[in-house]
Amino acid sequence: MGTKERRQREIEEMKQEIIDAAVHLFVTEGYEHVSMRKIAARIDYSATAIYNYFANKEEILIHLLRHAYGQFFGRLKEAVADSEGRSELERLKATLHAYIAFGLEYPDYYQLIFIENVHQLQKALSMDNDRFRGFLLLTEMVKEAMDAGELKKNDVQLVSQSLWASLHGITSLLITFPGFDWHEKEELVSFQIEAMVRGLQ
Repeated sequence: MGTKERRQREIEEMKQEIIDAAVHLFVTEGYEHVSMRKIAARIDYSATAIYNYFANKEEILIHLLRHAYGQFFGRLKEAVADSEGRSELERLKATLHAYIAFGLEYPDYYQLIFIENVHQLQKALSMDNDRFRGFLLLTEMVKEAMDAGELKKNDVQLVSQSLWASLHGITSLLITFPGFDWHEKEELVSFQIEAMVRGLQ
């Protein structure tokens, strides 16, 4: 690896360290209450030097949201690809499992993009993003299951939005109430998804 490539890797690693610190602070303290100085202090970095990587906290938030959306959409696409050759209903279920799995693996990201849902950046992040593409993918899976006769014919948007709401419900509950005496998570998630799908058959 040459000097230029090594330097670029160091820059990307530093950016990711800044982003990881920002995610935690945005979730625990709220976007409005976080400053560049607070982010820098969390990683023992000088408040001035952090500006070498990001112009302001809005730029950090845009960067991390796009990264989180990409991770989220990537998980859904991977689930669809891995379930190739199975029934349309099983592929839909795989997509639903992938949604919840993302939230449980990346709870801070999930809270930021689906619970906190930072409104001040709606002007910067249009509907043309991977979070919205994730919903479109779910809609596609629902339509294919209906076309295959594995779900009752219904309004595709209505069914997709209902599924999304149910997915968000169980994911956000598992994240925000970790101290509750939950049943074994994997079994609970599978039970919930089966119940959701049976109601649509």
